[in-house]
Amino acid sequence: MPIAKRVESATVSFLLTGIDPLDRTDAVLAMCAGITADGHGEHARRLFDALLKSDPRPDPELMREAILQTHLFAGYPRTLNALAAFRDACKKAGNPLTGDIKLRDEPLEGDDVETFRKRGRELFNKIYGSKAEGVDKFANAGSPDLADWAIVEGYGRVLSRPGMEPRTRSLCIVAALIPLDVTPQLKGHVQGALNTGSTGEQLWKLLDVVSRLFNEGPETRGAKKTFEEVLGKQVMTEDEYEEDRKWRGL
Repeated sequence: MPIAKRVESATVSFLLTGIDPLDRTDAVLAMCAGITADGHGEHARRLFDALLKSDPRPDPELMREAILQTHLFAGYPRTLNALAAFRDACKKAGNPLTGDIKLRDEPLEGDDVETFRKRGRELFNKIYGSKAEGVDKFANAGSPDLADWAIVEGYGRVLSRPGMEPRTRSLCIVAALIPLDVTPQLKGHVQGALNTGSTGEQLWKLLDVVSRLFNEGPETRGAKKTFEEVLGKQVMTEDEYEEDRKWRGL
C-alpha cells in the first residue's frame, strides 16, 4: 500500500538542507528511488517536478537511472508509472528530447550475457562481502533460475552498467527498500552500502531524508530498527531532537 505524503517544493527544499555528510546528489537520487518503490504516481510526479525546479538542478539522466534500477526491487509496474511521472515533470521543466533537458533515447548496452554474469558476480561479491556465498545459496535454494537472473540481469546488466557508481547505486537500493517492508533484503543492502564505501553517518541521514517522504507506519519503523541492527543505536543530539519535533508538528 502506498504510504507517500503529498510533496511540496518547500518540503523538498527542507529535506535537502543540512544533510551533511550525505551528498546532495545522493540524497536526490535516493528520494527518486524511494518514491518509485512506494508506487504513488501523483506523489512521484510532484517530487520529480520539485527536484527539477531545485537549484542546483540535479542531472535528469541520473534521476532517470535511479528510477529505472528500482524495477529490480519494486517491479516493472511501479517503475513504469514513475517513469511516466518523470517524463511529465521533464516536459514541465523543458522538452526532454530537444530542449533544456536531454535524455538518452537508445539502450545503453547490448546483450553480452557472459560479460553481464562476470561483472554481476564481481559486484554481488563486493556488496555482500563475506556473506555473498550464503546469500547465493539462499537464493539458489528458492530457485536456481531467479538466483542466476539476479546475477546476470540485476547485478550484471543493470547495477554494473556505467553512468552511476556502485556506491550511489547501493544507496538508491537502500532507499527503495525502506517503504517495502522487506527486512532481510534491507538489512543486507544497508551492510552492502557500507561495503561499497558509504559511512554509517551517511546512511542514517539517508534514512532520515527518505523516510520523511512517507507517513510514519510499520514500514518506516521497521526500517529504522533494521538500520539499528546493522549500524547500532543512534542517539539524537538536542538540536536534532528539536528539529524532529518541528517536522512532526509537535
